[in-house]
Amino acid sequence: MNNDFNKLSQRLTLARKRKNLKQTKPFIRSGTKKMTAEEIIQQILSKHPEVSRAQILENLEAEKNKTGGLIVNETLLRLIAARYGVEILQNMVYRKLSISHLVPGLNDVTVTGRVVAVYPPRTFSGERSGKVANLLIADKDANLRVVLWNDKVNSIESGELKTGQVIRFSHGYTREDRKGKAELHLGGKSQIEIEPKNMKADEYPSIDKIATKINKINKARKNIHLTGTVKTLFPISTFTRSDTSRGTVMHLALADETGEIPVVIWNEKAEELEKTLKINAKLQLVNAKVKVTSNGEVEIHVSSSTYVNVSAFN
Repeated sequence: MNNDFNKLSQRLTLARKRKNLKQTKPFIRSGTKKMTAEEIIQQILSKHPEVSRAQILENLEAEKNKTGGLIVNETLLRLIAARYGVEILQNMVYRKLSISHLVPGLNDVTVTGRVVAVYPPRTFSGERSGKVANLLIADKDANLRVVLWNDKVNSIESGELKTGQVIRFSHGYTREDRKGKAELHLGGKSQIEIEPKNMKADEYPSIDKIATKINKINKARKNIHLTGTVKTLFPISTFTRSDTSRGTVMHLALADETGEIPVVIWNEKAEELEKTLKINAKLQLVNAKVKVTSNGEVEIHVSSSTYVNVSAFN
């Protein structure tokens, strides 16, 4: 086991010597106080004598496999320590990452991606009042939900930040969403840089590039991005729910070069799109849901959590 840890220490030493990393992908900045892997392990062992060094190193290897080896061992050991309720001073090592390798619990994170969806800001009140807005960004590997708080929402309200732009978000922190995935939060110390000069735009694909082709949609998929042309459009209709409240629904058929699929749009989204949707309109759907009908067919459902963009007619 000592040999294993010596090898791990050698890898850490080599990682610290890496310099001049190009900022062309998401990365994490270094903190002000550093702790070695051994110091973190000792803190865990001192608080939990029932835990062995072998268990900690086994957990470390499992986390490295999950993150593809792109997050340094000290950061992973902090996440392991947190699971044992051991608080470790934050120390983020300067290292390039792609969105797909971000994990919850990181601080001082900088991420770059193309904005593929911007959702309307909301206000909240109570012990604290303020405003919040969500957006979705993508790089060539994955998507990431970004949550803007309070004054950071101004960039959306002013129209300065919008879909299609490449944005660098700096000094954020990651949290776990309801599905167990990482999402990025931006608060008072965070920064937003629109179309940064040292970024290559072609590294951040547009929604058309990351959208699923209709012939690739199947029952196994849950949430997808989809683009296509409206081929058939039915009038909006109303229905009564079991609690006697009123609902609205709209049906259409969406097509791309690979096929055609039914789309069901619910409630406020149906009312919002009733006046803008027309035959031959190009439709972009971000975070739409795949549903299976009673006869086993697949269709797409659009709700309040789906971002919808209607562009010029053909």
